[in-house]
Amino acid sequence: MNDMKTEIKEYTTEVSGMTSLSGLLNAELGSPCLLIVKNSRISGDINDDIRAFFTKAPFLTALADDEPSEELAELFDMVIPAEGIDEWTARLFKDKSKWAADQITACFVKARTGTAAEVLDCESRAFYRLMAVKNGGGSNE
Repeated sequence: MNDMKTEIKEYTTEVSGMTSLSGLLNAELGSPCLLIVKNSRISGDINDDIRAFFTKAPFLTALADDEPSEELAELFDMVIPAEGIDEWTARLFKDKSKWAADQITACFVKARTGTAAEVLDCESRAFYRLMAVKNGGGSNE
């Protein structure tokens, strides 16, 4: 039985109680910068649909697990400690507005899915947008 719980926060969406990653395919996840899956009972049901979900995800993905299986860990952008998630995310997003965090997230997502030229273009555009906001002017895009 899958007792998946989803907690949507400003910067993150945390999912817990999953027994199958397929629950993510149709879940309401919001628009996080970072999806955190807390692993306690996830079984090895990794198929092409699940792989595509993680490859095409419009956000970063993190597995909160102290001893994940290699197969499970490889799906995620990062593996973080199972305990202290709130403190970890507070440090990660410290002093960043949601908009700024979204700009940075877009660069990391592009690094997962794009060519080197596309990543450089994304980073350049994000840098100019962030600087324009910081300096109170337009981004000249």
